[in-house]
Amino acid sequence: MIDLKPAAASLERYHRAGYWQDRSLGQLIAASVARHPDKIVVQDASGHTMRYRELEDQASRLAAFLGARGVGAGDVVTMHLPNWCQTVVVTYASFKLGAVINPLPPTYGWKDLAFVMNKSGSKAVIVPGKFRSADYTEHLEQIRNELTLEPVIVVIGQGKLALGTSFDEALSGPLLEGEAYGGADEPGLLLFTSGSESKPKGVVHTHNTAIYGERVLSATLQLDSNDVCFMASPVTHTSGFMHGILMTLIIGSSVSLLDVFKGDAAVEQMAASRATWTMGATPFLSDVVDSMERSGKRLPDLRYFLCGGAPIPEVVVRRAQQVGIRVLSIYGSTESPPHTVTWPGDPVDAAWQSDGRALPGIEVRAVDEEGHVLPPGRQGEQWSRGPHAFIGYLGEPELTARALDAEGWYHSGDLATVAAGGAVRIVGRIKDMIIRGGQNISAREVEDILLEHPACRIVAVVGIPDERLGELCCAVVVCHPGMTLGFDAMKQHLIDRGVARFKLPEYLVLRDALPATPSGKIQKFKLREELKTIQGAPSHV
Repeated sequence: MIDLKPAAASLERYHRAGYWQDRSLGQLIAASVARHPDKIVVQDASGHTMRYRELEDQASRLAAFLGARGVGAGDVVTMHLPNWCQTVVVTYASFKLGAVINPLPPTYGWKDLAFVMNKSGSKAVIVPGKFRSADYTEHLEQIRNELTLEPVIVVIGQGKLALGTSFDEALSGPLLEGEAYGGADEPGLLLFTSGSESKPKGVVHTHNTAIYGERVLSATLQLDSNDVCFMASPVTHTSGFMHGILMTLIIGSSVSLLDVFKGDAAVEQMAASRATWTMGATPFLSDVVDSMERSGKRLPDLRYFLCGGAPIPEVVVRRAQQVGIRVLSIYGSTESPPHTVTWPGDPVDAAWQSDGRALPGIEVRAVDEEGHVLPPGRQGEQWSRGPHAFIGYLGEPELTARALDAEGWYHSGDLATVAAGGAVRIVGRIKDMIIRGGQNISAREVEDILLEHPACRIVAVVGIPDERLGELCCAVVVCHPGMTLGFDAMKQHLIDRGVARFKLPEYLVLRDALPATPSGKIQKFKLREELKTIQGAPSHV
């Protein structure tokens, strides 16, 4: 049971403004079912397709199964699944019980799973038997003695071990008698972060905070029940879950899910489903554009490709434009999802020149170290406030107090500028500023310019410890297939583009891949840990 509640001031402010209302997520989904019973709600790469009336039937039966085994209002249900059709069933079933849904990406290992389930007191867990190289029945067996509660286990497909109840068997029983939809201002979502910090934090959203963000995002993008979302970002991660699953169910539209991302497969599935919009990190966009350039295929139904989680290079946006894709930048976090986006009426270059403008009802500012609002164009910590923001971290009151102040402002830890017209530009993390011999180096600035080099596919610039200068600059690069980058060529590329010499990386590390979250955000804390013991003269490593 999660005992966090919205602040009294927020309750009064946002209900009075009409931003928060009285219907929960489950009630809004039920309304979509009533409006569109025969419409396809979800399809996935396996060919599995489900209509809204089938969703209603399956969710009701799963809810009855879980309810009969003690899962009820306020309990946490952990959904540890790939991008499969069953995710919408588990989500809706949880809301029917008034439970709190806890999406958890399948890339989490068994230690992460144990941590999250114990932290949340999870009463039920739904897993695949196998996905890719992982067997989740073995994961559950591995953590059996570590769990403080014995959860209800539901398994989709076959794993090595016979644990819990199969998904098909769970759906074979009766329909739920009487939904117990949670209150609109009660916790409805528990999302664990795994981005720039090593220890995941449990972010709690109410039904109203989740509903507001998806309502204003869909309205700003002019999305409605006629749209089809293509989602390859994990739908058990914040971006995929909130914008792919929740938005789809709230507005009564459809979603096409891809569980294993490859550029060619994404293009094929977007074309087949006639997707009208999608969202993914920069590598997803780059791979889709690569595929379209090679094949000559086009996506005439696709209106927007929302891109966030990493810098969007100008060259990629221009290439996307050449194959008919309109790129919109989007920015947010698990705590504040999302709060800025490139609006459809903004010029094309806004996608790489900024990270969007605030959505209606959401406030964004840049502040100095004392919390004073900075004038337009001045760099400071980015704060946001609005009816979309989380209500706190699970079991972490001190951490909550540092991140969410008494006036409702979320302190992001991101460095940003806010232009006079409201465009927000994220320039990095506060801890992402490299201080070399007393001079500040923006990792984002160096990364953006390196990404213009034709060999560079993914770039992360991090600081590594140095006894004399404090920190040295290290560029970690993933090159395009068949290409490479030398240390001298990297330096010359930066010099040719006017980069100050004190900002030039002392090291270049080439990698096949970088550690990243399921949504594609690079985990720099892991890179810093791996690279802090680089030995030898600064050069290509």
